[in-house]
Amino acid sequence: MNGPARHPLDPLEDPDSTASGLFGGDETRPIGRKTLLKDELLERLTRMIQSCEGCENVRVIDVVQLDPPDKGGCNWSMTLILHPHDTEAPVYALGYAFVIAHARESWNVAW
Repeated sequence: MNGPARHPLDPLEDPDSTASGLFGGDETRPIGRKTLLKDELLERLTRMIQSCEGCENVRVIDVVQLDPPDKGGCNWSMTLILHPHDTEAPVYALGYAFVIAHARESWNVAW
């Protein structure tokens, strides 16, 4: 590329950007984050962790509420309360990390 390096436009000022910067009716959650009943969230988290090798018997039995939501808009913490059913911590640790990394970006809890 010739000339000085160009700085990317602010996504909110770039007419081609897909980032809207807008929030839904609840200003604490970005558009696209789905709000689930707590039982539904626990079931989805359990299915996610059980899909990880060696974690077939692990259950997520609770999540911890954040009030107010974090900077990303998630209203539950990175702490999951698990019932490991004799699964060793080093085994479920990878599943735990997978679940947290993906689920907190997608779901909030209807407390």
